Amino acid sequence: MKILCLFQRFSFRSSTIYLDLVEALVKAGHEVTVLAGTTEEESGMREECGCRVVYMKLPDQFKAGKIKKGLVQLFMEPLMLSLIRKYLWKESFSMILYPTPPITLANVVWKCRIHYHALSYLMLKDIFPQNAVDLGMMRECGLIHRYFRSVEAKLYRASDVIGCMSPANMEYMRKILPAEQHAKLELFPNTVRIKSFAGQKRHSNEEDSTRFVFGGNLGKPQGLPFLLEGMEKLNDYEKARFLIIGDGTESAYVENYIRDHKLFRVEYHRELPREEYEEILAIQDIGIVSLSARFTIPNFPSRVLSYMQMGKPVFVVTDENSDIGDMIEEAECGFYCPADDMDRFVRTVKEICENRDRLSAMGVNGRKYLEKYYDVKRSVMILERHGKR
Repeated sequence: MKILCLFQRFSFRSSTIYLDLVEALVKAGHEVTVLAGTTEEESGMREECGCRVVYMKLPDQFKAGKIKKGLVQLFMEPLMLSLIRKYLWKESFSMILYPTPPITLANVVWKCRIHYHALSYLMLKDIFPQNAVDLGMMRECGLIHRYFRSVEAKLYRASDVIGCMSPANMEYMRKILPAEQHAKLELFPNTVRIKSFAGQKRHSNEEDSTRFVFGGNLGKPQGLPFLLEGMEKLNDYEKARFLIIGDGTESAYVENYIRDHKLFRVEYHRELPREEYEEILAIQDIGIVSLSARFTIPNFPSRVLSYMQMGKPVFVVTDENSDIGDMIEEAECGFYCPADDMDRFVRTVKEICENRDRLSAMGVNGRKYLEKYYDVKRSVMILERHGKR
């Protein structure tokens, strides 16, 4: 297949599920062109890692406010179209592949779909604007919300196939899409390139406390107030230690909370070099995945796959609409707690610490489950099925 991938942000230097997918498609013999936003490269076309890449220079949105992020997403569409016309208009493609976010590329998808006579495939990773409503960042039925709902609906209409991250995610989409669009839905889980497994590691002091690690973006979706309050309630519990590694819009909040509440059993690193981050992660006992209890949409964070990749058990603290807890239970690779039940959070942490001898086997279970169900080769096979239509 000749595939055009449209990404809001992409880099060959950052390990993401999208990089794993692009590399796997190239390895499978497909001709891949990537058109993506970047803060690191200048706009233009070049060859990288076996595929053609057209970069569009964008402002850094990582810690940007919602107004700046919204404006960047709105201006991304005309910029993308201009680059397609400049570099790719005379090319041919059989598939247009793109994720959410953003939802603002419906016109790009429509034009490419018609011009190239290509199948349009949406990888649904984010359901906006409902997630913004859930987090109190947007007023439901307000002018801005109604505008973005119309933009969202237009993107779904422009998509021939909508790949959903999980069964709960797919069921949610059935409720919000018109019945005639239900046939577009299929399961397209987050997947990763399976790396060689060197075995589980432990901190040098085997008698030390059980070490919990939260690594990744620090934003409102992660439900950090609940997580930090739970850690505070365990401040005098000597069998648990917590490590937070990450950056984002809520990083200052995390730093201030740890300092102001004197959380001496919590350590925070804002940024670490990749190699150092992975070395530290490797000697932790269990990884934490956290989502705000306010979500009404079923999310499935790819962070859980990073822990499973390293043979680490997972402590999932999420809203009750997500089915990630069901996966953890089926795989027997960790523990689940609703993100609004503080008593259960404290009990579960203590249960983990009191049953530390079970963690190694859970980590192995998670690694095996990852290899069976979340190998990026599965994503390639799903896409190839559509290429044979």
